[in-house]
Parts: sequence; C-alpha cells; structure tokens
Amino acid sequence: MDAQTLKKQLGFRLFPSKLDINLDENKDILYIGIEASSVCDNMQQDSSAFEGWIFCIYAPMQDKIKQVELSWLIPDEKDQNTHYNRFLYRVIKMQQHFNWFSVASDNHQELAAFRNRYKDVKLVLNQPRVAGKQTDLKEKTEAFFERAFMDEKQFYKGIQFDSFNHQLPVGLFMDSISQNSSIFPGNKGAIDLWGIRKDEFWIFELKFNNSKVGILSEILFYLWIMEDLFFTRKIAYDPSGKSNTIRDLNRVYDLAQAGISKLHGVLLTDKLHPYIDNRVIDFINKTNQESRILLSVQMYKPRITVKLL
Repeated sequence: MDAQTLKKQLGFRLFPSKLDINLDENKDILYIGIEASSVCDNMQQDSSAFEGWIFCIYAPMQDKIKQVELSWLIPDEKDQNTHYNRFLYRVIKMQQHFNWFSVASDNHQELAAFRNRYKDVKLVLNQPRVAGKQTDLKEKTEAFFERAFMDEKQFYKGIQFDSFNHQLPVGLFMDSISQNSSIFPGNKGAIDLWGIRKDEFWIFELKFNNSKVGILSEILFYLWIMEDLFFTRKIAYDPSGKSNTIRDLNRVYDLAQAGISKLHGVLLTDKLHPYIDNRVIDFINKTNQESRILLSVQMYKPRITVKLL
C-alpha cells in the first residue's frame, strides 16, 4: 500500500514529504525510510520525528500492521555529527522499548558502531549553572507559560509535587563536560518543567500554539535520557551535583542515587496535533516493554495565568 492509499485509509491530510512511507499488506510491515539530511534535523521537524509518525500511523491500524521497519541514508561526516548521534540513540531506544520495531539490515552496522563507541565510557549530564532570570516575558509565549506554571505550582491536575522546577539540562557528554566531549547537539537543551512526587519523577514537554507530531519524539527522547539516569544508570551527574541547589538540581541528584519507582512523561499543551489521540497514547503505554515509564496528556487553557482542563 503506497503512501497515498495509506493516507486515505487513515483519513490523514498529509504525510511528511521527506519520509518514505509504505505498508506491505502481505507481510503486515510498515516501512519508514528517512533521508540523510533528515536524520540530522531537529526532532520537532516532521522530517525527523519518525517516532511520532510511526505511532500515529500504527495505533489506528493495529489490525493491519504487526511490525515496523526503519531505514535511513547515512549522512556525511557522521562521526563528527552530534545530531546523528542523537538520532542513533533514539533508534536504539525504540528497539529496546518496542518489540514490533526493527531496523533494516543495511543500517545494523551503524547502530553497532554507535554502541561500541560509547559502551565503555563515562556518560555525564550537564547541570544548571545560573539561576533562571526573573525577567519580564512577552505574554503568550512558551517561556511565559512556563513561568506561569511555576507560579501556579500545579503541572498536572490532581497531583501535588514535593519538588518542582523548570529547565533541567539534558546535554550529554563523554567523560567530562567540555565543548569537545559533547555527544548530542544543543547543550542548552532542557526539560521544560519537572516534578518529584515521593519516589516518582515527572517531566513535562510544554507547548503553546505548536501542535506538531514531533512533540512525541521530544518527550520520548527526554524520557529515554531520564531512564538512563534513574533506571539503567548508564548516565550520571558529576558528584558536584549533590551540592548544586540551582533549580533544585541537588534533589534530582539525590533521587537518582536513591532510585525511583515510576517515570512519567506529560504532554502539557493547549492543542495537540489532530493525529495524536487517546489511541496513540494508550498504544505507546501498552506496547512499551518498560512498564515503569508512563506517558499522558495534560491540556491547559492559555490565559494571563494558566488553567488545567
């Protein structure tokens, strides 16, 4: 089934032009192909958000899809490309979490090389070094609503947190933090909002007036990073994190040492992409092999303050 026919069956208006999508109805396999330039794009972009598009297609077609196979063209100068590193990490995590997800044989060597490159090195997360500035923010921006949620002290309806804060850095480095040791791009990248509730860690991907499918790819990437901090412990903070009180990093550090029982990821948004519905969220939670990770949605109404719905 070609992309046009598949699109009609789903009732979708469009697919990303840079993703090659087709369904083999005899084998019940959904094939997704990605261009070399797209594996290095921002996760929010449709061309790169392969996870989001896979879930949006698979969830409503579970009777016709049993397996997904991903393939991609390899970019130039791949070893120096931190964007490509992040892409490979995301692919590996999809393999680990969803047993219906596979990678084309032509790309197996790429994943093996990535695993070998970082298997025996110390992986370190960066830390906040400057407290957030209390500047006047333009109304009706994501930064404005991030501050509004901090003032409201409630990110999720019916839940009270023991600790909560914003902008938790997720820059990943090899051995020590330096410009030359960066593994992923965007060392200023951070989780928008986060909270601690007993022995649970909650992260929130905040969106305002931005309803892209890529929100799924983003929240999953942040969940995978936190999984490797809290569960697998393949990633750690430098010991200085224990005394770093900027944006309550010390509380995250202590929780990582103690361990957690649940890791929650929340899409905190005023509007979701129409292809992301309850079936998609339920499908992700149901087929995820790690039951301690849960995804949910919290809608809000944007005003001068914020109101959870």
